[in-house]
Amino acid sequence: MSTGSGKGKLDPTEGTASVIGTEQTDQTQIPIDSKLRFLDSKTDGPLIHVAVTGSNPPPGYAPKIEYWSRRGAIKADIMTLESTPFTNRPGSSGYPGEFTDWIAGGNVLATAQEASQQQWILGTYQLTAPINALYWAPDPDAPSTDRIGLLVECGAASELLNVVWYKMKQPTNGLIFQKVPSKLTFTKLPSTDPRAINPQASWYHYHGTMRLL
Repeated sequence: MSTGSGKGKLDPTEGTASVIGTEQTDQTQIPIDSKLRFLDSKTDGPLIHVAVTGSNPPPGYAPKIEYWSRRGAIKADIMTLESTPFTNRPGSSGYPGEFTDWIAGGNVLATAQEASQQQWILGTYQLTAPINALYWAPDPDAPSTDRIGLLVECGAASELLNVVWYKMKQPTNGLIFQKVPSKLTFTKLPSTDPRAINPQASWYHYHGTMRLL
């Protein structure tokens, strides 16, 4: 399969970006049995919480699913992604409560955790929602040369509808990250076209099917 062409220089378009810490993952979009959150970098206010099940999900949840919960209106110019493991192990008495509490308080969408290489499509995603914002960050797989994009789609009432990932090369195994950062800074762009991130890159996008709980 084609891996795209042209890297270009990564001079920040807006603000700054950084990647701090990495850890090896399984062959998944986001590692199983983990939780992530997006914060407004200026206020530290929560924007999105993500909880990911493994093969032993809490009661009422499906295995290997990403649950995305919008906790606040996504209007931040800079977002910070933080990744942490669950305090309670899957199957323990405290795990169901910790999982539910992490995604409580917002509209929750569910999408499959695993993605194939073929699901990463060359070209620009066609917008489907009234409110859209594209953020960029250094690609943790190649932070000195490559970037990734995160497109967030919301409805008229700011409810979360879709998230779309962009990558400069088609992943050989479908992963957005080969290594997941413990902290990653995303900067908002004035455009939803990934060429605003890097005009020379052949951008690939992944859009999982998200359903409202």
